[in-house]
Amino acid sequence: MTAFTLENSNWIMRLLSPLSDEAKLSIINRLSASLLAKGKRNDDDHFFAGISGAWDDGVSVEDATAAIRESRNSGETRIIDDF
Repeated sequence: MTAFTLENSNWIMRLLSPLSDEAKLSIINRLSASLLAKGKRNDDDHFFAGISGAWDDGVSVEDATAAIRESRNSGETRIIDDF
């Protein structure tokens, strides 16, 4: 992951300037919390741990792929009027 540098701070400030004071305080709180929790664990190392089992519906990958392919209806619903 590429870290932002001070060169990016002007761009970030322009991005944040239209936000309300409450939104800015919320961002400050979240940034502070991320700094305090930084020593506890690295989110990059545990990225997929939080979503493990999120799609637990008992359908195999092959069945899900087949269902997606069968549901495609390319060109079947498009009606083109001649001019």
